[in-house]
Amino acid sequence: MSSVKVAVRVRPFNSREKGKKSVCIISMTGCTTTIANPKERSEKGKEAPKSFNFDYSYWSHSTPSDPNYASQRKVYDDIGKEMLEHAFEGYNVCIFAYGQTGSGKSYTMMGKQEPTQEGIIPMLCEDLFNRISDNTNNNSTTTYSVEVSYMEIYCERVRDLLNPKNNKNLRVREHPLLGPYVEDLSKLAVMSYNDISDLMNEGNKARYKTIFIFICRIKKRD
Repeated sequence: MSSVKVAVRVRPFNSREKGKKSVCIISMTGCTTTIANPKERSEKGKEAPKSFNFDYSYWSHSTPSDPNYASQRKVYDDIGKEMLEHAFEGYNVCIFAYGQTGSGKSYTMMGKQEPTQEGIIPMLCEDLFNRISDNTNNNSTTTYSVEVSYMEIYCERVRDLLNPKNNKNLRVREHPLLGPYVEDLSKLAVMSYNDISDLMNEGNKARYKTIFIFICRIKKRD
């Protein structure tokens, strides 16, 4: 099993793109993503399409009625569940969403507060506490503690979204054993998914809609 997996996802056109009568140049088959060049390169016709293979290629350009449509649940089942499994095995796990502004990063990671629209982070956090409940019911001597942090990077400044009144630029440090960390970043204990949901909602109110990082720490005691 690879320690790094790469997935790509194509979103539907927004209203501006529809208004400009944009044409989709992406197609996906299995794990292969193909990009066509719409510009004429010679009298012989268009440049040959280029294909790239990834661990996952998610076609979300159409509607849920399309049998090839990749829903929020599909993305989570493929990526989020595996991350949660490794976290309970004691590994540090990370999902890094990269793309230009408006490409759908926040939607994939956070989603919307509507049925079937939740993103990877809310679904993972909900499954986290379901898993904790199952484990503690099966073993009464096992206990878990969960802490969360929420921050963003805006104009090269690190801001604590769970303590927005703290306007100072937080500094990134490196622990000799634990690795990089953010100095003075809030770490709030949570007891349920509802606690995390409330904190995410409060943090989202302070966001500038830029790079954000949500950290969840799980500690197990037998």
